[in-house]
Amino acid sequence: MYMRHALPVRRARLWPRTLGHLTATLVLAAIILLTLETVHAVNDPWVGTTERLAALKLPVLAVSGLAVWGFVGLLHALTGRLWLTTGLALAGTAFIAFADFFKMEFRSEPLFPTDATYLKEAGLLADSLGAGMVAALFGGLVVIVAVPWGVSRLLRWVRRRQGEGQAPTTARAAAPRGRALALRTGLGVAAGLVAFTAVTFNQDGNVLRRAYDEAGVYWAPWSQLDNYAKNGFVAAVLYNLPATAMDEPEGYGPEAMGELVARYRTAATAINATRDPAALADTNIVLVLAESVTDPTILQGVAPSEDPLPHLRELMSGNTSGDLLVSGYGGGTANVEFETLTGLAMANYQAQVHSAFQMLVAQRDSFPSHLARFPDHASLTIHPYVASFYRREVVYPVFGFERSEFINDMGHTEKIESDRYVSDAALYAEVMDELRASDRPLVVNAVAMQNHGPQTGYAEPIEAEGPFSGAQAEQVGQYLRGLKYSDEALAQLVADLEEFEERTIVLFYGDHNVPIWPQSVLDQNPPQAQFTTPWVVFANFDTFEVDPGAQVTPNLLLNQLVTAAGAPVTPLEALLTALQEEVPALGTSMVLDPSGRIAETEDQLSPRARELLADYRLAQYDLTVGEGYAADALYAVPPVG
Repeated sequence: MYMRHALPVRRARLWPRTLGHLTATLVLAAIILLTLETVHAVNDPWVGTTERLAALKLPVLAVSGLAVWGFVGLLHALTGRLWLTTGLALAGTAFIAFADFFKMEFRSEPLFPTDATYLKEAGLLADSLGAGMVAALFGGLVVIVAVPWGVSRLLRWVRRRQGEGQAPTTARAAAPRGRALALRTGLGVAAGLVAFTAVTFNQDGNVLRRAYDEAGVYWAPWSQLDNYAKNGFVAAVLYNLPATAMDEPEGYGPEAMGELVARYRTAATAINATRDPAALADTNIVLVLAESVTDPTILQGVAPSEDPLPHLRELMSGNTSGDLLVSGYGGGTANVEFETLTGLAMANYQAQVHSAFQMLVAQRDSFPSHLARFPDHASLTIHPYVASFYRREVVYPVFGFERSEFINDMGHTEKIESDRYVSDAALYAEVMDELRASDRPLVVNAVAMQNHGPQTGYAEPIEAEGPFSGAQAEQVGQYLRGLKYSDEALAQLVADLEEFEERTIVLFYGDHNVPIWPQSVLDQNPPQAQFTTPWVVFANFDTFEVDPGAQVTPNLLLNQLVTAAGAPVTPLEALLTALQEEVPALGTSMVLDPSGRIAETEDQLSPRARELLADYRLAQYDLTVGEGYAADALYAVPPVG
């Protein structure tokens, strides 16, 4: 009797069980969505968590839930086990939520899809989080996976005790199993299609993106912090998946680029009439990206007990120098470096391009850079950290650098006290050794690591008054002491270069602020303050002291060096020279007009500014996305006569 009636019973249970699993995956997707949105809203910079969640549009959340279900359903189809799907999905959710919380807490920036590349930098992540937190995180993930497994085993044991779950031995049982597999496969295909539309979100005609648009989504390409806040974490993550770097400008083509080159070659020739063609011919050029070097004394509400940067301040007072507007707070080093090396602006790219090094340069065999204007120089990069960080071991040769030194290649790797990173003093000693050893003029791109967070390791922090908790006061004190050491190292570099017989000119600039300042301090200062770092051009020979006027962005930095040296400019630099007069700061965080005021829209800029921006974007499209019609001409100094 059992053999006769087992098959119909299993058939009767097949559909309810399948629907039960579908319902379970939908509920799991809803839990994941609610978790991610809530954790992100905790660090909302404008309103409270409850208010932010209540402001999210339900139709938008519904589309986000569908996108999450696509991945959950696909995972369940692949594993065939609800407990395993639950454990893996919740563990992944916990990991993503933790990463977003940590990044928002310490960098005031949401988690982007491209941040997955940081998983390769386990050492840096462990240093940033601390060994205890890393152990707790992975221990928690194991527990999250283990609990559903344990529950599933318990339920199976209970069913067996009740006489259920014993499969019939007849061959006819294969038929229900086959139908169950077919149903699971069907659900998997449906979920896979949803997941596919999610990962191809930024392709033309994407169905999921159209669903978001119809749901009333509010895309904010100018501010990803706003984008995540208004649309929710899941929608904003999808928006920030890879996309075309730039839309093709109207009229782009070889004729348009030929006209642009001719226009700015003429402008360059006019500028070069008063410049010395040999100003940089036999001159070493050193670019120093100073990790996390800012001037805390400009912040209202912060009063250090001593000046951490007396030497830099003196150096700036007697040389071409100014304030740099960077786009990142607590990070974004590689984007600042990219703008400095290329003269191109991250603000011209789509919002989805978070890291030009990883998303653009590393995908090419060659990429245009200012290095092309120094064809007779040897070239070198020095970075006292691992080669894979921001894929620099790939990026630097693509820019045209002949050699790269990373921490394992350097002769000087000394650290200060208990700090975990190679000191600025060691980096500068390495630079001097390379300058002395080179038999050709040398271009050196030196990227520091001292002062990289977290700020720890010094026995005598510099005290500062401000609205700090005990932990914040310790961080601030550590940071100030690190700046003091950096300042002393810079003074030694200046002294070494003064005794060096070869002509050498240096561009020194900070890459970003540190995310240690309480919100109460940031609220006392203008928006630019948290995005401001110092820069200075100095040399061991006489230079022209140039007033840069308003705050500039990194894409204009090499122009300052060229101008201070009295050297001729390229057509691209002529375009940047004109742009500086109208739009001195073109950042992803904000745009400044010549008076230093924030321009909320381009309509607030002058007609001349808008014309120059159109030319600039046309050139940048050609150089990085288009056919490269003008790549050689834009980075070459026009011949005299």
